Amino acid sequence: MRPLIGQALAAALLCFFAGCNSTTTPAIAADDLGPISDFSLTERGGQEIHRADLAGKVWVAAFIFTRCAGPCAQVSGTMARLQHGLSGSKDVVLVSFTVDPEYDKPAVLREYAARYGADPQRWLFLTGDPDKVYPLIRDGFHLAAEQNKGEDRKPGYEVMHSTLLALVDRQGHIRGYYDAQEPEAVAKLEQKIPTLLPREPGSWPNDLPALNALLNGTSAVLLVLGYASIRRRAIKLHKACMLSALGISTLFLVSYLYYHFVVRHGQATHFTGPGFSKPIYFAILTSHTLLAIVAAPLALYTAYQGLRDRLARHVKIARWTLPIWFYVSITGVVVYWMLYQLYPSR
Repeated sequence: MRPLIGQALAAALLCFFAGCNSTTTPAIAADDLGPISDFSLTERGGQEIHRADLAGKVWVAAFIFTRCAGPCAQVSGTMARLQHGLSGSKDVVLVSFTVDPEYDKPAVLREYAARYGADPQRWLFLTGDPDKVYPLIRDGFHLAAEQNKGEDRKPGYEVMHSTLLALVDRQGHIRGYYDAQEPEAVAKLEQKIPTLLPREPGSWPNDLPALNALLNGTSAVLLVLGYASIRRRAIKLHKACMLSALGISTLFLVSYLYYHFVVRHGQATHFTGPGFSKPIYFAILTSHTLLAIVAAPLALYTAYQGLRDRLARHVKIARWTLPIWFYVSITGVVVYWMLYQLYPSR
């Protein structure tokens, strides 16, 4: 009995520390790709925008031109989706730089921005003197942008430029590049942005995955203790452990649903692990999800039979309920560990 309890307590400590690590740990220094050089450009509304105007904001920079017949529509479409998805983040700004500043004057950019429903307070469109724009893109953002010449210069293909989005932190430093044409890259960008935002009062919902892992781990420990107590015929302790596990699992379900449907509005958290880890992760996640659907009614039915003193039925069904319930609780911690700790978004 004592070794079993010791193992259970050790598991509780492991689950506690796994659950209490922050899911929004700031990026390590290697992610800092250097500062953006200062600039002074004109926004579509006519006002001058400097780098200092974006200080304290996390911003996403895109590079497009309005008469583009290539990938610009997809890049701006991605920015439009980011605007919608980040509508609740007041400290995030989107900035589109034209790579065709001689043609894309403020009036042209206003018309273009209107096509995508760009909020002028949250999505800026900047133009200016070519002698300012091109050095900024090449030397400040370290991306390609130049006028096509000769046979390469055709209507809609006047400029060659990058489709990468640059993520810039609150200090004006580049923290990563993400291909606007790749959904997986954009998903990683969306996961990266919250790690660069300041923690504010009321940001506790972002800690719910850690709390959920802790609840799952606690439930697993109570199941072990409940099983050990019934083996020793400690009926009251068994009942207390199992009912506590049921209550904690119910609290987990409420917290899980609140986080995914209220905090994240139904958006999935994308797994960012390398290729070899994905089959492992999704196998664990799939088995966890399917068995969780089974475990909930089984746990309720088993508890009901026990509380009604229908012990024969209770024992018979408990032989199935316990291992399924325990597996669901443990894999809940494993899923959290792989998704938020082992391979956090960067």
